[in-house]
Amino acid sequence: MAPNSLPFLSIHSHYLPFLYFLLTSLSLLPSSASAAPLTSLCSRPLPLPSATLPSPSFPSHFFTISSGSFSGGIPLFSLSPPSSRPNSFSFLTKSSFHTNSPGLFRLSGTLILRGTHPASTNRSLLHLHRVRPRLPLHRRYAAVSFDLDGFWSEPDSLLCMHGPGIILSSRGNAIHSNALLKLNFSKTSTLTSPFVTGTLESSDEPVNPNHFDPVSLVSFAEKNYEYTETSHAKSVCGDLSVQEESRGLGGEFSCEQLRGLLEGSFQLEYGRDCLNGHCDPVRGALGFNQDYMFSNQLDCSDDGKVHMYLVFTNESRSMSHSFMIGEKGLVVEGFWDGERNRLCLVGCDVVASEEGSRNNLSINECSFGLSFWFPSVLSIKSRSVAVGRIWEAKRESKTGNFTMIPFGTTANYMSNLAKLKYKYTKVEVVRGFCAKVDHGKKGKGDFPDGRSFRDMRFRFDVKSKEGKGFSGIASPISLGDNFYAALDLADNATQLDSDNGYLNISYKIEYNLDQGSKKQMKISAEGIYNPKSGALCLIGCQYVGSSDAVRQARVNDSMDCEIFVNMQLGSLHGKPTEHVKGTIRSLRAKSDPLFFDSVEITSRGIYFEQAAESIWRMDVEITMVLISLTFTCLFLGLQLYHLKKNPDFLPSISILMLVILVLGNMIPLVLNFDALFVMRRSKQNILVWSGGWLEVNEVVIRVLTMVNFLLQLRLLQVAWAARSADVSKTGLWVHEKKTIWICLPLYLFGAFIAWLVHTINKSGRHTLWEDLSSYAGLILDGFLLPQVIFNVFLNLKGKALARSFYIGFTLVRALPHVYDAYRSRHYVSFLKSDYIYASPSEDIYSLAWDIVVPLGVLILSVVVFLQQQFGGSFFLPLRLRRSGEYEMVPVCGVFVGVYMIVHRYIECIFFFFVGIMRCVIRS
Repeated sequence: MAPNSLPFLSIHSHYLPFLYFLLTSLSLLPSSASAAPLTSLCSRPLPLPSATLPSPSFPSHFFTISSGSFSGGIPLFSLSPPSSRPNSFSFLTKSSFHTNSPGLFRLSGTLILRGTHPASTNRSLLHLHRVRPRLPLHRRYAAVSFDLDGFWSEPDSLLCMHGPGIILSSRGNAIHSNALLKLNFSKTSTLTSPFVTGTLESSDEPVNPNHFDPVSLVSFAEKNYEYTETSHAKSVCGDLSVQEESRGLGGEFSCEQLRGLLEGSFQLEYGRDCLNGHCDPVRGALGFNQDYMFSNQLDCSDDGKVHMYLVFTNESRSMSHSFMIGEKGLVVEGFWDGERNRLCLVGCDVVASEEGSRNNLSINECSFGLSFWFPSVLSIKSRSVAVGRIWEAKRESKTGNFTMIPFGTTANYMSNLAKLKYKYTKVEVVRGFCAKVDHGKKGKGDFPDGRSFRDMRFRFDVKSKEGKGFSGIASPISLGDNFYAALDLADNATQLDSDNGYLNISYKIEYNLDQGSKKQMKISAEGIYNPKSGALCLIGCQYVGSSDAVRQARVNDSMDCEIFVNMQLGSLHGKPTEHVKGTIRSLRAKSDPLFFDSVEITSRGIYFEQAAESIWRMDVEITMVLISLTFTCLFLGLQLYHLKKNPDFLPSISILMLVILVLGNMIPLVLNFDALFVMRRSKQNILVWSGGWLEVNEVVIRVLTMVNFLLQLRLLQVAWAARSADVSKTGLWVHEKKTIWICLPLYLFGAFIAWLVHTINKSGRHTLWEDLSSYAGLILDGFLLPQVIFNVFLNLKGKALARSFYIGFTLVRALPHVYDAYRSRHYVSFLKSDYIYASPSEDIYSLAWDIVVPLGVLILSVVVFLQQQFGGSFFLPLRLRRSGEYEMVPVCGVFVGVYMIVHRYIECIFFFFVGIMRCVIRS
């Protein structure tokens, strides 16, 4: 492939998998179309290539079109594509040869069309996007490729090609069609003939289901451009004076650097013509009134000559890397003036040749002058790294007063920072306002020092007096003499004010003016920040242009700088609700047309240090979960091994206890089954910082939970089988039923209490399901309770449970509460779902429960140990422990035994609290 075709691949790299499929499929088609179709469709036979080498004067890349626009093609493509994804095409030449006919060249190439597909249920070409595509294509986005063969006539500047094509459906099916391509392709393009236009027509019969309507094609001729108006561009720029200092390109002329500086949208500032106190807008004075301009399809020569296509539109965001068709266009040509560091251009008006057609373009008249330059100093009123002027510059007009429209970039502040400085002009004004609010006081806690872009940039919610809520974002631009993009966080180059410790800072603030509306309040602000108190005071300016309010105010300025922004940043260790609070208000009188009601802003967020701490803590909690699940599997394996060596103990294990353990692992697996196979990214941005490891660990956790569940299920199966196989053990089922009749009312009563607490606490953030899930975790904590009661009825000595099993499980259930007690004192939750280990959705956690639960599970574990040493009813009175009599004891006797256990449990808790109080009093 020719080197000049590489930019095409770089621009459209996201289409490479699709192009690979198309080119592979096209290789299976016939290498060329027959001569007969071209004889009838192109009015001449297909010329045969000569025996000489490929044409050196017209290499393959000469005919390459990296990006163009098209319309039509129904039913393949939508009649009205969205502005965010316009229809586009590209043409890649594969070969070019001389022929025996002078001025006639044989060509072969690939034409690819990409556009939005209309919704339809037709079974032919329209049967697209009904099923998830097999290839990574955008939903409802169609693509068509044609393998063409034909000729280019130099005298006629006509490119005529014919060949088969592939229409790729969303199911991955390749539907074949045939088409004829005709392009007006000149040997050289100039300022008055800069476009390549043509049509693509289906050669299938109209009754054929693969037939499509004609497609109108247009693109900007990128190569073989002939500069004819450079001297005119120099003359129209000669009298233009620029007061501000302009930056150069840093050495030799670089087209890539120039393209980067001109990237993005430019906002036109129409301003006003003021006479005797009356200001009239100049919008429309040059024949257009769009708000934004884009530099499109820029190309340069090595000696600094430049030509490009300018698009004017009311959309602030467009796909500037592809060929654009806006409401208006200009074709410009000129040169880079290295002495004055500016770009001088002359432009021609682009019009549609046919009414209602946006793709049939032609040149009207060349009556515009343009100039671009790159300021070396930014300020509150000029934040653009690239600015310029456009004016009417007819050849016959004499030097005099004429309308000039300034423009500047709307974004890209942080690129190309070499020799770029920021000049503060409102600092002294803002000190007077800020002194009434801040007074240089020292706030509670530590605040950001201002050097971290992540800490000083924040999203916020806006609340007006009417109660309407909107959203916005505040991004810092500079701190002191440094731009944030170039600020070295490890370097202490930014010095504090020697008098009061304030930092000069500038901001860009944007927020919506209406819910769901594209209208935004855009404020350029600068002021001072006090890192000791977290107070941020700014004076803001907004562009008001030529609005009715400005004409009423009779202000001869396009900026309203009577805006005061007061914000209070939260402490580095504060809560999310204390992140940022403040107001944005107008300093004008209420009677002023530019006055607006003040708004309150609040921000829920965390600082970078807090986010890093959260990620570290989450990594620790993931590790703790993995360790807990691993040891749980180990304890289950040891229990199975213990029962394999002592099978006589199998019937002595409580089935209810095993069912509780099985359900405790089965329910999370059922609720999160898709997590085993689908990697879902969390909605919280903080999880993205982990680089995907959280998702990987989540799958590992689910796998370990599955292994844990299977081992517990195996333990339940062998215990159930051992008890059912021995007929002499039928009495054990009777004891199991008594255990169930005791535990089930206790569990139901606890569920009722949980429901009652949830109902009373209506202001709680948890749902009923979440509270019941937490209560289920509490039942799982007391998994040994059924075994204790079952041992009372059984009254047998023996190690039915391995010590590693019940002690290990006790530690696994108790440690989360111990950790939660530590976490609640050393960490403040910033996200609702950032708890992984000891999650409130899996158990009940509070200061009281973090003490009660570990003590409870420890007591149950000690009771099981003593029962296996001295018998299940060792704590009952002697007369109830005589052989055989325990079976005659009514169920109420068992309740008495349970009461005694609970009584001792309460005594232990009481003496524990007494000991704590004594330690507190002594200290």
